[in-house]
Amino acid sequence: PYNAHHTTHVAEYCMEVIDHINALYTRGEYKEFIGENDREQLYLAALLHDLGKLKIPEKILKKPEKLTDFEFEIIKTHPVESHKILKKCNVNPHILNAALMHHERCDGSGYPYHLTGDKIDKFAKIVAIADAYDAMTSARVYRGPMCPFEVIRIFEDEGLQKYDTKFIMTFLENIVITYLSHRVRLSDGRIGTVVFVNSRALSRPIVRCGDTYVDLSKEPPTLVIQEIL
Repeated sequence: PYNAHHTTHVAEYCMEVIDHINALYTRGEYKEFIGENDREQLYLAALLHDLGKLKIPEKILKKPEKLTDFEFEIIKTHPVESHKILKKCNVNPHILNAALMHHERCDGSGYPYHLTGDKIDKFAKIVAIADAYDAMTSARVYRGPMCPFEVIRIFEDEGLQKYDTKFIMTFLENIVITYLSHRVRLSDGRIGTVVFVNSRALSRPIVRCGDTYVDLSKEPPTLVIQEIL
């Protein structure tokens, strides 16, 4: 089922963020090392963050059309429901907070409590990014998966306000690197290979199409990577 795959993916993405942060710490580029205990607790937090969806009617979760405003309000209760379930168990406070806060955003635009900045648990901040990325790049009952580079562009446009800067940049840099050497289809139909990442425009790398190198950061915004092949 989607949710089991989703929470596993979220947990894996969270581990990649932690590993990248610790690598930066080792090189003296990050001030905080995240130890093994916190790593394990974050993994559990990611696996359990959507537990409250068990309380949401299946007909809403699997509805093939766009949700009504009323149905979306019901969906938005799942963080509180997750927190209620986990509060009955002897779990780490970070796990409780990740369940409750993973839809909060640093600019206050999230839910359920419109928390901002430092009021959001650091575990919740990491889970939030991984959760959003996997949700957008996965197929859902009402749409197909979005291209990862389109999702990265959305994060670049909106993410620095909505998400913790150090976590979102670490996540995006780590994700983009995984697509080096991948074959892609551009929006004009050309097929090529990602050969270089533009650090100032992560969603617009350099793509080699035959003998031509296409630097998407210098092309019109309508020319994008449409599909990973």
